[in-house]
Amino acid sequence: MHIFYQRLKCLIESAGCNRRFHIRAALFVIAGIYVALCFGGVAGQQTLPADLSMLLGDWTGESICVGSNPSCHDEKVIYHFSKSSAGGNKLTLNADKIVAGKPEPMYVQDFVYDAGKQMLSGEFQNARYHGLWEYLVKGKMMEGTLSLLPERTIIRRIKVTRTEPKPKEPLMTTNAAGTFEVKLTPQDDKIDPSLGRFTAEKQWQGDIVGTSKGQMLTGGDVSTGSAGYVAIEKVSGTLKGRKGTFVLQHSGTMTRGEGQLTITVVPDSGTEELQGLTGKMTIKIENGKHFYEFEYALPGKD
Repeated sequence: MHIFYQRLKCLIESAGCNRRFHIRAALFVIAGIYVALCFGGVAGQQTLPADLSMLLGDWTGESICVGSNPSCHDEKVIYHFSKSSAGGNKLTLNADKIVAGKPEPMYVQDFVYDAGKQMLSGEFQNARYHGLWEYLVKGKMMEGTLSLLPERTIIRRIKVTRTEPKPKEPLMTTNAAGTFEVKLTPQDDKIDPSLGRFTAEKQWQGDIVGTSKGQMLTGGDVSTGSAGYVAIEKVSGTLKGRKGTFVLQHSGTMTRGEGQLTITVVPDSGTEELQGLTGKMTIKIENGKHFYEFEYALPGKD
């Protein structure tokens, strides 16, 4: 175990202390994510059929009164369809109308989708009405009616078209560089001699100024030239003067002396002035000193 720790420590702290063990990055993987991947995905998460998923999002158009009901008014509408908590072939509609140029909530209604008829239908009953909404889907357009039950008298006709989301402009990437010092402390969990756990502490200098703490899991026998580790570290400090925290995910594997390493920012882990941070990092050692290069993107960065 001592030899394993020493060689693994070399592998983790740098990608250059032994040329046989070149590693580009370190994978720090959360145990919960590992379990989810191994057992087929997040509990309760469902995949919608392709034709149903095409209905998700915003639709805009008009809802026109039919008949001579003086309390009915024509409306400009915005419909937002989302997955229903009931799952299956059901969607939830949040309906807004435009008043003085601004959306105003009207109602929330669950709909059932009939793929054969390409029809959305949702029945409801309140103090005023027992009604049925029906929409015929025609690609990026829907035409529908609101009927009163049980007579099925039509009192509204609706026509809406899908609002295509605007493509996001790609963020410009920026490079940061500097040095860091690392301390690894083995933890004796007494699970198995081929498995290990370590705590890690770092001091960052350069474009990143601050500290980080993390944990790492290891497995394998480095004496054979093959091993792997996963870990997570949370960085606290500043990135080119912008204050906040973010989480780095490392993954490292070594196969008969050939290593692979990736270090990436965990999505949505940035806080304060580092919200929305994305990026990847590489590390190297020269003359016993640790160096990092960080290619990143940050919304709102000048």
